[in-house]
Amino acid sequence: MEIFLVIGIFTFVIGLLFVVAPNTLRTVNEVTSKLVTDMEEKAFTYRMGVGISLMIASLLFFFVAYYIKVRGGL
Repeated sequence: MEIFLVIGIFTFVIGLLFVVAPNTLRTVNEVTSKLVTDMEEKAFTYRMGVGISLMIASLLFFFVAYYIKVRGGL
């Protein structure tokens, strides 16, 4: 259950950054590109859709974590 909460928080924060502060993500991308890989330019082109989709996905993860807690599963 904890993994769903962590993934939910992570996707919500990234989605919020796409919608509210895309320049922050560009700065993070420039720093991390030296370590890992570049973020896809299309993600910035469609940043509103990507951001909103990530926030919706985070709500799904929160729901799954809540459902597992209520049902007592896993």
